[in-house]
Amino acid sequence: MKNEPVTRRSGLFPKGTIWVLLLVSVVALCIALVGISWRAADLARDDLRSETIKKATIEAQVLVEKIARALDLGIPLDKITGFDDLIVGMQDGDPDLLFGAILTSDGQVLFSGGLAPAVFEKSLSLSQDDQQKSRFILTRLPLKMGDGALEAGDTRLGSLVIGHDRRALMRPLIDNLFDIGVILLIALALSFELMLLVLTVNVTMPVRVASRVLANIHARKFTLLHGQSTRDDIGQFMGRINAVVANTAQKAGIIPQPAREVRLVGVRMLAFMFVLAEELARPIMPAYFSDLTAHAMGGQLGAGIVMAVHLLMIAIAMPLCSLIQGKTGPLRMYLIGACLATVGLFGAASAVGFWDLVIWRALSGLGYATTFVACQSYVLDATTEKNRSQGTAMMVSGIMLADICGPAIGGIIAGYFGASLTFFMGGFVAVFATGLAFFLMDSQVGLRGDMAPALPTRAAFGALLRNRRLQVVMVFAAIPAKLILSAFLYYLVPVLMLQSGATIAEIGRVIMLYGMVALLSGWGVARWTDRKQQEMRAVGIGGVITAIGLVMAGIFPAGPVIAVAVGMLGLSQATSIPAQVSLSLKLSRTFTEKHGTGPVLAVLRLAERFGGASGPLIAAMLVHYFGPEKAILYLGCGAVICILCFEVLIGRSPVDKDIADKAGVKQ
Repeated sequence: MKNEPVTRRSGLFPKGTIWVLLLVSVVALCIALVGISWRAADLARDDLRSETIKKATIEAQVLVEKIARALDLGIPLDKITGFDDLIVGMQDGDPDLLFGAILTSDGQVLFSGGLAPAVFEKSLSLSQDDQQKSRFILTRLPLKMGDGALEAGDTRLGSLVIGHDRRALMRPLIDNLFDIGVILLIALALSFELMLLVLTVNVTMPVRVASRVLANIHARKFTLLHGQSTRDDIGQFMGRINAVVANTAQKAGIIPQPAREVRLVGVRMLAFMFVLAEELARPIMPAYFSDLTAHAMGGQLGAGIVMAVHLLMIAIAMPLCSLIQGKTGPLRMYLIGACLATVGLFGAASAVGFWDLVIWRALSGLGYATTFVACQSYVLDATTEKNRSQGTAMMVSGIMLADICGPAIGGIIAGYFGASLTFFMGGFVAVFATGLAFFLMDSQVGLRGDMAPALPTRAAFGALLRNRRLQVVMVFAAIPAKLILSAFLYYLVPVLMLQSGATIAEIGRVIMLYGMVALLSGWGVARWTDRKQQEMRAVGIGGVITAIGLVMAGIFPAGPVIAVAVGMLGLSQATSIPAQVSLSLKLSRTFTEKHGTGPVLAVLRLAERFGGASGPLIAAMLVHYFGPEKAILYLGCGAVICILCFEVLIGRSPVDKDIADKAGVKQ
């Protein structure tokens, strides 16, 4: 018989009645939603138009009263000065106010402010129906004639007209739409994290271990038992397989060992939890700290000192925790850090003055640093060089998700319940993370006790610091990455957008792009880095993306360009940061074999914190002397110089292997 050719379906849409019905249902639903949304927008515009008219009428009445007061003082209408400055001052409080004008009785523009008369004169002559199509919402009030004007015989008094932006009617709707989208995105992200954790722990990991056990049985070795405990069908099936393997191994005189996988995905959830506990209060920290420290010193100065103490404690604690991580173990270190963070957050919520607030925030910084080092050491001990970037990216993805969700959720809590409750909520999250650590962290991973590598001698530590390639990574990659992050994202972007008239909500949405892009791209980039073993190339690519984004934003400092630059920064950080950890350990392999990874990570983290702390100071100096646009451009030029130096020096620097070996002999 001849084999009949297999026919494959092709086409844009699947065939079958069920797919046609599904397509019709989706199209009908979309049409209905579009119609409902359009009608709702029309109704909302009508309500907003009436509110805008009320606001405009009040503003016009204020202007009319000011003009009438000048006329009562005997100042002729055509001699009044400062009308344009008055309009500019009103625009600071109402960005939707585009112009104001004083018209004579025959409709001629006598004075104007905000916009040039040529821009709005045509709209003044439109009929009532045609004004609905104009870009301006016009409010017209007659001028009151004062006694001075009557005595002067001034008969040219006409009216006052102010014009608001008609697009402002849709701005609240668009803002609400963005807020709903942000909440939806956060809900989807949290759902994804929970589903990833549940499926990985209960399905993926047991199936992987089961495959290893079955492959071992197929090879007639009978040396492995399924040690990934589950109570579902997979667990029951593998329980029977374990009984068969145990009986067979006993007859052959073999002692089988349980096979299991480390719950690496649990670190992602734990990293998310401890960062979320801190980030919940991020939107209200400056104002809250200012209120509490106002009686002791200037509010802004007190808030700055409190935040500086928090960052200083993190910078000091991270290297120290990295040195003792081998003796303590990730689980114990995480529990200690989560408890310290809990006490610090609850204390900050109930603080009454400057000094107790400093103490509580210092404890929070110590807890943050300890939990961060615990999660990172757990990842490094549970991975190898082949998958270390992926493990680091998994932890960083949890942190990025917390950076997205924390400020948004915390802002909602603070808006409805107050700042103190926001800190209390962060404390409860830290308590929950403490309990969750017992289930998501393997207590044996990373715990070496007395077998932990000895602390390096002064000669060995000096040899590590003289490692030329490690110096290049720290000076031209690690420090600039954190410096640019804090300088551009946390300082220059808000300053520039506020200067251009953006709202706080708009600034928050732009900053969120950093975490979103980093979260979506981090895992894929890390897989490519591990597969190709090109950590050095990944660091270079991340630096190039950062430089391009900053230079582009410095040359064209418009809102959309700034948003693109923020997204590019997220992509570059997701590409570079996990690779920097793997690259630093690779370049210090001789040292880590004798002294572990802790000292290397301590040096790397100290360099990063130095860059992060100096970023806002450098940005503030650039803004003071050159303005925010030039500051971004100069920061981009600095990024270009750093990446060029990195690419040139990393290839020409010696490996310094001999120096490290000599230092190991001396200890």
